[in-house]
Amino acid sequence: MTPAWKRHAPEMQYSAGLAPTFMFAVMATCRLASIVLLCISTMLLSIEIAAAQKPTGQSPPTLIVTPSTGIDFSGPPGGPFSPSLVEYRVSASTGTVSYSIRTPSWLTARSTAGATDTKGVIITLTVNASASNLRPGTYGPAVAFTNVSNGQGSATRAAKLIVRGPSLPRPTGRIERDRGGYLLDDHGGYLLDDRGGRLLRQ
Repeated sequence: MTPAWKRHAPEMQYSAGLAPTFMFAVMATCRLASIVLLCISTMLLSIEIAAAQKPTGQSPPTLIVTPSTGIDFSGPPGGPFSPSLVEYRVSASTGTVSYSIRTPSWLTARSTAGATDTKGVIITLTVNASASNLRPGTYGPAVAFTNVSNGQGSATRAAKLIVRGPSLPRPTGRIERDRGGYLLDDHGGYLLDDRGGRLLRQ
């Protein structure tokens, strides 16, 4: 009959063999956890550095057009028209912006496209030769200033051209003696009183 301590000896030996394997697994798990924590810390540090290097609160440059008022030109058919020219300033709020300008057919801009910084550029607008062919009336509509870089600050300014009709000559009150002494206007018609009667020379 085998003693009890001999019967349990193999089991004790088997359990003793598992101890190194378990310790190795624990050590490997701890090492892996350390590597993962190190990677996470490195990633967080990289994100913080990138955020610190990125400018905060910086908005894209805006196109600024001054003055904010519209423009009016006027004159007789064929000209001349007054005022002779109008000026606008286009500038950037920060940095530089590219711009374009669109005008009515009767108006010419000295520069229709370009780039400007915070110092600004003067744009001169003048009535061109095509306006001399316009009939009496009012023409428009507006001048468009466009920020082609990002669209910020694009604006329009009302533009109006008034071509005045020919003024009628004033009656001179001359007398035509061979038509009964009645007063005539410059077109050969009779001058009438408030009752519709012909005015006689006094």
